[in-house]
Amino acid sequence: MKNSIKQSLKYLVAISFSALISGCGVDGNTGENSVEDGSAQFVSAIVLDDINASVMLQYVQGGIDENATNAFAYKAVKITYNTIGENDESIIASGLLVIPTATDAYKAYLASLGKSFSVSMLCDNHGTIFTDAEAPSNVEVANDFNPNYSLGLLTTGYAGFAGVFPDYIGYGASNSVSHPYMLKKSSARVAVDMIKASLKYMEDNNVVVNRQLYVSGYSQGGYNAMATAQSIENGAITNLTLKGVAPMAGPHDLEALANIEINASHTMIYPAFLGYLADSYAFYNNDVNLSDLVVETNTTKYHALFDGSNSNVAIHAGLGLTNNGGFVAYTADALFKTSFITDYQNNLNSIMRQKFIENKSYNNWVPKTKVNLVHCLDDEIIPFSMSQNAFNELNATGADITLSPIPTSVISAATATNPFVHGRCAATAYGATVKWFDDIRAGRI
Repeated sequence: MKNSIKQSLKYLVAISFSALISGCGVDGNTGENSVEDGSAQFVSAIVLDDINASVMLQYVQGGIDENATNAFAYKAVKITYNTIGENDESIIASGLLVIPTATDAYKAYLASLGKSFSVSMLCDNHGTIFTDAEAPSNVEVANDFNPNYSLGLLTTGYAGFAGVFPDYIGYGASNSVSHPYMLKKSSARVAVDMIKASLKYMEDNNVVVNRQLYVSGYSQGGYNAMATAQSIENGAITNLTLKGVAPMAGPHDLEALANIEINASHTMIYPAFLGYLADSYAFYNNDVNLSDLVVETNTTKYHALFDGSNSNVAIHAGLGLTNNGGFVAYTADALFKTSFITDYQNNLNSIMRQKFIENKSYNNWVPKTKVNLVHCLDDEIIPFSMSQNAFNELNATGADITLSPIPTSVISAATATNPFVHGRCAATAYGATVKWFDDIRAGRI
């Protein structure tokens, strides 16, 4: 589940830079700000990076496209904002906003076409992280004023979107709060509120934003992207046009995934994320007891493993599941109680089964927006069936939905530290997604 997009962006599906920049701000561009009022959400902002286009071009050439001849300037801002937690409590959260700035030459080019420069917004939701240091706004800070958050480099410096990257509740400014992992309500709300706060900041700083909004995410972020899009279409944001949604490798149907994973004969590939699910659902649901779910008897110790200070390796060690450098091969009964496994597999009314059903990412949704489900065929952590089944169900509603399977042959090769298809697929999936968004932005689809 860990988002390994930071490892390399050189395995992206080929994208033409000239095609990307030609599409900026075409559809819905009035030349004026037309944004939600984010005054209630916005709290503060700190500029972390402000890098000119010529320097950004070097980063683009070194990390994405060695043949690129242009890039956008890159202004990275840590946004803190008001949101609401899973139990409807007020929380100050944070995230990374990356704003593109066009060169004078590009502005002149647009003027020759009778257009002016404005930015479309892309809200991207990151995959599972376990340490606070991995939150987008902290990654940017930790690299000492270099654009180390590579998704910001791709979406902003390269493709010219204003990138909105929520840290999530439990990370960044809200790191004293337990992260509501794969809980639909707060997963959507934390993204929606950051979009509003980011719009407020850009409006106050004379950034011209057009009406286009795109939503993406990988792994946990794919789940969050689906939930966020549904919330937006249900009226959470009213003054933007949601143009495209690309959930990548998301565990959209938690009940179906648990049918596979919570099985005494099933070998867990990455138990830290299963342990995180158990902890989060027990913490945020009064009728779920962690002691009924997991083998570990010290539930205080168990909960502390997911406080944002422990890596996946440390979590596996804390769970007593260690071998092969932190990647483990234990059956589910090494983590979960046999009584819980038996109840889950045989009782359609089990508490956890009902909670997972309630938190299906696309429950009761008929999308009005284009949706592209991107997923590697051989994903061993979040199986391709998650996207295939979501496609089947949403397609039956008449939605404008695409399924984009990625064969393993086109992604980067396995390494000792990144052996899984799930992690290695991320860069290729993001490349395909940004290209798809740009096709929508430019009116090609």
